[in-house]
Amino acid sequence: MDLLIDIYGTRIGATGERIVLSMPKPLDQKKPRAKRRKRGTVKREYEKREYPIRRLDKIVILRPASLTTHAVRLALEHDVDIVYLGAFGKPIGRFFSSEPKGLATLRKAQLEASNDSIRSFELARTFVKGKCANQISHVRYLAFKYKQDFSAEILQMRTMLDSIGLLRPNSAKDDKSKEQLLGIEGYIADRYFHCLRRVSKFPGRIPQGRDKHNSMLNYGYGILYNEVERACLYVGLDPYLGLYHTEAYGKPALVLDLVEEFRVPLVDIALFPFFIDGQVGKRKLFHKMAKGEYQLSAEGKALVVEAVMKRLHGEVSWDGKRYTLKQVIEMQIRSLGRYFTGAEKGYQAYQHE
Repeated sequence: MDLLIDIYGTRIGATGERIVLSMPKPLDQKKPRAKRRKRGTVKREYEKREYPIRRLDKIVILRPASLTTHAVRLALEHDVDIVYLGAFGKPIGRFFSSEPKGLATLRKAQLEASNDSIRSFELARTFVKGKCANQISHVRYLAFKYKQDFSAEILQMRTMLDSIGLLRPNSAKDDKSKEQLLGIEGYIADRYFHCLRRVSKFPGRIPQGRDKHNSMLNYGYGILYNEVERACLYVGLDPYLGLYHTEAYGKPALVLDLVEEFRVPLVDIALFPFFIDGQVGKRKLFHKMAKGEYQLSAEGKALVVEAVMKRLHGEVSWDGKRYTLKQVIEMQIRSLGRYFTGAEKGYQAYQHE
C-alpha cells in the first residue's frame, strides 16, 4: 500500500507499529473568529488516521508536511520508503536505509555491462523496442476506440520498429548505431503523438513543456521515475549508472533507461483519456504561471496521482500470468540485475497487451 500525503500541513508521526497522520480539517468560515491564538491565527482542528506499518510499501509526500523522527525510524526498520515529490512529480529526496541492499558483485557487474559497448547497446535496443511496441499497441487501441484510421501511421511505426533489429553494435568509438537508434525512437514517437493530436487538443510532446497537457504528463512520469528508482535501490543497482541515456552529474541514467518500457502502460494509458474528453481544459486543475505556462494545482496533482496509482496497482498480463504493474516493475529490475550477474541469459522488455 502506498500512503499519499496530499493535504497541506499534515503531521506524520508514529505510535507502536503504526504510522499516524494528523490532517488539518478545513476551516469553517461560518464560525465566529472569537477563539484565536496569541499570534492571531485560528486554532486548527485535526483528523487522525492510523496505518499499520507492515501494510505500507512507501510514504509519498506531495505537499508540505511535518515528519517525526519516530515515524522515520519506524519506516526504515520496515523497509518503507519515504519520498518527497517536487512540483513536477519527480522525486527530489527520500529517506532510505543505510543497510546495504545489494552485493558489491552486482554493482561491479553493472559497471562492466555499462562499459561494454556491445552489451549496453543490446540492452538499449531492448528498452527502445519495448517502448515503441507499447506505443504501437496504444495507437491500435485508440484507432479502435475512437474509430480512427491510423493504418498509415501504424505501418510506418511498425516498419521503423522492425528496422531496429538490423542495427548492429560496434565496439569502435565512431559507432553510429546509437545515433540511428535515437533517430528511430524519435520518429516512432513523432508518429505516436501525431495520432494523439488527431483525437484530442494535445499540442505535442515537449519534455520540459509547461502547457497543461505536458504538465500532466511530466507529473505522471515523475511518479514512474520514483517507482523505478526505488526498485533499483532495493535490488542493489546504481540508478545513476546507465546503458542508453548519457551519464551526467545528478542524472539517474539507469532510471531513465528503465522507465521507457513503462511510459505507455502506466502513464499514457492513465492520462490520455483526460486529454481526449476535455478535462485538461478545466482551469481548477492548474495555476497559470505565465502566458502558455501552467502548474498543476492541488486538485490537478490529486487527479494525476489517483489515475497513475490506479494503473500501478491494477493487474496486467505478463509472462502468462497476472501481476500488478508495480510487481512487473520490480520483477523487471530484478531480472536486469540477474542478467548483469550472468544468472539470466538475456533481458526482455515489458510489452503491454
